[in-house]
Amino acid sequence: MPVFHTRTIESILEPVAQQISHLVIMHEEGEVDGKAIPDLTAPVAAVQAAVSNLVRVGKETVQTTEDQILKRDMPPAFIKVENACTKLVQAAQMLQADPYSVPARDYLIDGSRGILSGTSDLLLTFDEAEVRKIIRVCKGILEYLTVAEVVETMEDLVTYTKNLGPGMTKMAKMIDERQQELTHQEHRVMLVNSMNTVKELLPVLISAMKIFVTTKSSKSQGIEEALKNRNFTVEKMSAEINEIIRVLQLTSWDEDAWASKKDTEAMKRALALIDSKMNQAKGWLRDPNASPGDAGEQAIRQILDEAGKVGELCAGKERREILGTCKMLGQMTDQVADLRARGQGATPMAMQKAQQVSQGLDLLTAKVENAAHKLEAMTNSKQAIAKKIDAAQNWLADPNGGSEGEEQIRGIMAEARKIAELCEDPKDRDDILRSLGEISALTAKLSDLRRHGKGDSPEARVLAKQVATSLQNLQSKTNRAVANTRPVKAAVHLEGKIEQAQRWIDSPTVDDRGVGQAAIRGLVAEGRRLANVMIGPYRQDLLAKCDRVEQLAAQLADLAARGEGESPQARAIATQLQDSLKDLKTRMQEAMTQEVSDIFSDTTTPIKLLAVAATAPPDAPNRDEVFDERAANFENHAARLGATAEKAAAVGTANKTTVEGIQAAVKSARELTPQVISAARILLRNPGNQAAYEHFETMKNQWIDNVEKMTGLVDEAIDTKSLLDASEEAIKKDLDKCKVAMANIQPQMLVAGATSIARRANRILLVAKKEVENSEDLKFREAVKAASDDLSKTISPMVMDAKAVAGNISDPGLQKSFLDSGYRILGAVAKVREAFQPQEPDFPPPPPPDIEQLHLTDELAPPKPPLPEGEVPPPRPPPPEEKDEEFPEQKAGEVINQPMMMAARQLHDEARKWSSKGNDIIAAAKRMALLMAEMSRLVRGVSGNKRALIQCAKDIAKASDEVTRLAKEVAKQCTDKRIRTNLLQVITWANFKTMHISLSFLCPALSVW
Repeated sequence: MPVFHTRTIESILEPVAQQISHLVIMHEEGEVDGKAIPDLTAPVAAVQAAVSNLVRVGKETVQTTEDQILKRDMPPAFIKVENACTKLVQAAQMLQADPYSVPARDYLIDGSRGILSGTSDLLLTFDEAEVRKIIRVCKGILEYLTVAEVVETMEDLVTYTKNLGPGMTKMAKMIDERQQELTHQEHRVMLVNSMNTVKELLPVLISAMKIFVTTKSSKSQGIEEALKNRNFTVEKMSAEINEIIRVLQLTSWDEDAWASKKDTEAMKRALALIDSKMNQAKGWLRDPNASPGDAGEQAIRQILDEAGKVGELCAGKERREILGTCKMLGQMTDQVADLRARGQGATPMAMQKAQQVSQGLDLLTAKVENAAHKLEAMTNSKQAIAKKIDAAQNWLADPNGGSEGEEQIRGIMAEARKIAELCEDPKDRDDILRSLGEISALTAKLSDLRRHGKGDSPEARVLAKQVATSLQNLQSKTNRAVANTRPVKAAVHLEGKIEQAQRWIDSPTVDDRGVGQAAIRGLVAEGRRLANVMIGPYRQDLLAKCDRVEQLAAQLADLAARGEGESPQARAIATQLQDSLKDLKTRMQEAMTQEVSDIFSDTTTPIKLLAVAATAPPDAPNRDEVFDERAANFENHAARLGATAEKAAAVGTANKTTVEGIQAAVKSARELTPQVISAARILLRNPGNQAAYEHFETMKNQWIDNVEKMTGLVDEAIDTKSLLDASEEAIKKDLDKCKVAMANIQPQMLVAGATSIARRANRILLVAKKEVENSEDLKFREAVKAASDDLSKTISPMVMDAKAVAGNISDPGLQKSFLDSGYRILGAVAKVREAFQPQEPDFPPPPPPDIEQLHLTDELAPPKPPLPEGEVPPPRPPPPEEKDEEFPEQKAGEVINQPMMMAARQLHDEARKWSSKGNDIIAAAKRMALLMAEMSRLVRGVSGNKRALIQCAKDIAKASDEVTRLAKEVAKQCTDKRIRTNLLQVITWANFKTMHISLSFLCPALSVW
């Protein structure tokens, strides 16, 4: 059925569907119970009037529009609605004469279905026309963006800017109105994000064009960099507008297609990074005297890290080979580094190991390239089949169709053959090839009959139906084959993975489609990724924990596969696996929090130093060398920020929205970094050029804004108290380094340590400020603000004391003053940390009041009332124990909607962890789970009838509304703005999904589509 993807379509069709469901129930009651249908003359007349008005408005629209597609597609919808309305009127007249008339009942249902189907076609056709209006504006902007390439004078630039502005404003307004109309939250978010990106890039585009015009007209240096900046901005804006056009045409949310797109992009990015680091890695391997731990070894670690990410996106043999090669090369690199650390880098063994690693990197790169190309090819073929299949089905339904439909079928078969050739599983490949043979033979017969004018014959109609069914089966087989080449996806964040893993550990014999084991693999992969950036013993400790979890999970999976998942041995292994997972999670979070504390303690100094180098006077010594060094430092710093942010998203406590926000910010940072360097190089080569300076400032500020957004999202992804703990420990270590520097008379080391302390303290202030803004708890806000104010007062004195002691590092008095300042900062940081700890109740409780202060009144208490006469009432019985309705078990041989049943069971199991006494949300959640379980049976026709299915859909919608109402009440009481916003978003999304589930099963019950 078509998804009601706009609020307008939904508001019109939902009540129509509800009315028709009522007619279906009456029809079924008449067939089963023999009940008479009441007089429907009045309601049918109302429907007839509404339909006539709808058709009249539609015809007026067709007469005035210039949209030729709308003129072509509207009339068939008019005819369908009018014919259906005629049947409905006839049915009402027949039933008035005979309330038991069987033909009248059939007319009633056919007419009702036709009205719903025709109204849907009419509304969708009109909506598509509205979308085309927006797309025309978007394409106009796209075309005008290409004009940027020919703007070479300031006059042209002024004209270009004046013409672009109004079109951009119109597009933004239309997109904003459209996104408010959409019912799919994912589509709304995608449109808003792309439009916001276009808005942010507009000033960058004008700035890039201005610097290009300036450098070209003055024949200054930096034209190539200016051209790169301009082209990058045009391409980025064009890509976002094309994405807007793509999303505008979507009427349903395809999670798998979106995941495939993101996976393909991730693989391509990994390949690009591997390629950029390969020379540096091989240079380190070739040099036996290269130091362990330097940039070359880090390049190898990054290559293995990126290749591992690609391996996680693969399945089967491909996955095992990539991840196995990564693990092997990681171990061999450890051996090479260890030999070089012992001064044995030039020995034959060390050089042989290094050569083996170098060859292994080439082999690994080839495997990664094959995996990326395979996923892209299979995804493209799958999408091509989806696009062609509707046209093919339409051709099959039209006995007089031309040859274009046959071409579509041939195209579908060609794409399916490509998928078959790339299949790893021979069963999937053979199934597809067998279907291709059947379709080819059937289509040839059908085409021959149609060429001879026999397309409407019974034989041709049977063949057309067989080909249509075979095409649907072929699409299912190709979809399954593509799905089998990709791994089951675990949750995107740590807590979700832990929960999925725990469910599998608790019940290893239950088929969870491999989600639990996928979650464990994801955790292990993230653990190894974190270990790659750690030093010696810490890395080995974390890697050992990863290996332990992997080993125990493999043992439990093996026992479950042999049918021994509930044996004592399996339970013992499960207990060990639970403990090991908990240990791994704790260590990963500690490592990630420490890395965030270190890397994000100062995000902007490298870009500020780059700005200083770019604006250095022309006669400054080593001007170009200093710039190149700072540009490289800035690039490495940006890469570290991005890598650390991705780890925070994967290992932190973030929700899906935060994770996706971090990923988007990281992507933007990676795209902007080289553009900032290009803008800085233009400024370096054109000292004093105001346009160059303004352009660099524009690029720099955009980069800083994006990184600030990334920092905020990273802070959301990790526990604030853990970050404060890590920052406090880091300040203690910095203070210890300063003590060593003073003892060894090393002023530069002292300044570095003091600078790090100041940066970490300022970072704590930033985190505290955000938490104050996020909270509506007055006591918490006051406590954190007071502690933050105290901390802010300690930073400047410490910096001044550090400068003083650096100028005379041997002075004991200055040393003492500096250390005292450092300890004051530590004390203030501890107070900020304590402000984030939950307030414990006073213990022991306050003493009772002084007995001497108590006094008795002289007034006498009233006498007790007499006891009632007669029999003494029995004592009140104890409250009944809470009994949850048991979740229905699947019967042997029963066919149900498995994903729905699994989701229902998970919800029921989770809800049963909580008491529903006094908790209406839990009670409603339990009802919802049982209703969804019932729906999974009804939708497959296992039990009940259409009446039961319709009622179940209505009950689900009603239960969803109740959960939404109760959850909104809870959200209103939440003082944490971030949690409240996340809760409201989840409520909206869940209610929308539930409503669509109920409608999706309601319409098949009506046999409309």
